[in-house]
Amino acid sequence: MIKYVRVMDGLKSNAGGFEYKLDEVNIAEKWNPTAEKGRDFGGFNYTTEDCILRWLHRGDTIYDVEIPDDAENIKIEGATTIFRTNKIIIRNPRKIDDELALHFYKISNIPEKSYYKALGVVSIMNYKKTAYAIIKDRVNKNNIDNVLEEWNDFISHGGKNDRKNINGLVKEIDEFLYEIKSDMLISRFVDKEPYIKDLTNDKVINLTGQSGSGKTTYAKKHFNSSEYLIVDTDEILSEHRFENSTGINKELGKYFRSKYKELPYCGDDFDLIYTEILKYCKKYDKTIVIDSAQFHCIKDINLLKGKIIIIRTSIDTCYNRTISRFKDNNPNYTDEELEKYMEKKKAIFKWYKFSNEFIEKIDKIGSC
Repeated sequence: MIKYVRVMDGLKSNAGGFEYKLDEVNIAEKWNPTAEKGRDFGGFNYTTEDCILRWLHRGDTIYDVEIPDDAENIKIEGATTIFRTNKIIIRNPRKIDDELALHFYKISNIPEKSYYKALGVVSIMNYKKTAYAIIKDRVNKNNIDNVLEEWNDFISHGGKNDRKNINGLVKEIDEFLYEIKSDMLISRFVDKEPYIKDLTNDKVINLTGQSGSGKTTYAKKHFNSSEYLIVDTDEILSEHRFENSTGINKELGKYFRSKYKELPYCGDDFDLIYTEILKYCKKYDKTIVIDSAQFHCIKDINLLKGKIIIIRTSIDTCYNRTISRFKDNNPNYTDEELEKYMEKKKAIFKWYKFSNEFIEKIDKIGSC
């Protein structure tokens, strides 16, 4: 059975200011179903539950709608189903929150293009979970131009531009859409192919990306032969990783520990670490592959040699992989330990912004 609903601010229409009576027949002060323009119709708008997503910005409260038997009723032609009537009964008021908005998204049945407008709707209403769900499900590199057209049209609000700074979520979603559109940047929600650039002719491959992006898997797939020497900064400098390291990583770990009383830290000392690795590995007649998530910490970008490969797996995927990896590596973890680790790894949603700044710097320098 089709369920009809209407959204407004409390009991007041945000269109004409009409004050409704709950559980009673409300009669329109103006009603002209033969009018040529929508604003001249008068009456009351309502729609179906599977279309209301597009209209959630109309207020903070949703009502069930009943139409009296003697009411006049018309369907308005448009992208989503809208009805207008001269008599209406509203019942069962519920405050709308993000969870309810997400429910309406899950049951929605509107044209694909309308979802892009709905993204603007839920963003200005600060329904973050719903906005994220729409992006994850419906926005990609192939349709981003269409999404941006609908998004910008809604946010500009007929040139008023009063929605651009209405809350932090609008700015955040705008940035996410820009990331998807960009040919360079790592995206929060959309996977992209690796960014690759030749910097010099040196036999060095700089492999980077956020934790969980798949750097190690990429290295094993593409550099798994005797002509390559794979260096992992985590295995060199992390104590528990160093204990189980082998080969060149064990050598470099011992080298750093013998030379430095206090181990250098990638976040502050990446330039030093990078230079030391290249200097130490000169004795090997092989291509040096340096696997590190901290390349974005480099201060002098001109130190980089050879080729740069940046794995651009979406950050949501990276985060979920790190959590899964923690569970696999710690089968006896407690809920408290997992929660603590998850909270720690949420920093990745800030860290990747530094990676994007790094990509932009790399892209500006000349190739070999």
